[in-house]
Amino acid sequence: MSGFGLIVSILSLIIAAVALWMTWCVRRDLSGVKRERYYLEQKVRLLAQHIESSVEPLRIQAALLAQGKPVSDHLIRTGQLYHSISAKEAEEFLSADGETDHVLWLDVRTNTEFSQRHIPGATVIPVEDLETRYQTEISSTIEKIVVYCAGGDRSRLACDFLSRHDFGNVYHIKDGLQAWSGQTEGNETGGLIQIVSKAKSATRSQINVSIIASIQLF
Repeated sequence: MSGFGLIVSILSLIIAAVALWMTWCVRRDLSGVKRERYYLEQKVRLLAQHIESSVEPLRIQAALLAQGKPVSDHLIRTGQLYHSISAKEAEEFLSADGETDHVLWLDVRTNTEFSQRHIPGATVIPVEDLETRYQTEISSTIEKIVVYCAGGDRSRLACDFLSRHDFGNVYHIKDGLQAWSGQTEGNETGGLIQIVSKAKSATRSQINVSIIASIQLF
């Protein structure tokens, strides 16, 4: 009987071990299923967001067309909210069509930056003030808006904002005023002359003081 009991005990241990191993395998498989389900849900969520972001420009442009406002067929075909052009292309645009009344050149830098150097005929509205000023300072009849800043970041934000607020043909100068080689206005040069003049005046004053000191010694 003792030998039979020992065999039964060993078999019981083996069965228990097999049961534990099978339980572990099931838990592992369930964890894998949960992980795959989580990844699948994330992919579906990202896909939904991608579809929404792709459809949103078309909805905005459809609303503009319903209001009778012009929208570029290029934007509709590409699904973009606004045009992106280089400073060189903007210079050609200015010489060809930029001085007419239906085009607004919008500078979204600070007032100080604008006073130092800007494109002739441009209007300045700092990007941080655009939300509160665009309705009163940008006419709804403007057909094209060309937006620039120093390097392209602030103007990109401004173009995205304007495109979502009923302006259909917005042009973004992606490399900014730093790449502009055309004509500009501002007091940047005058400021440099003023600094040089002050430096020359200071040098003359130092020379005069030195001469006076030498005369006093004699």
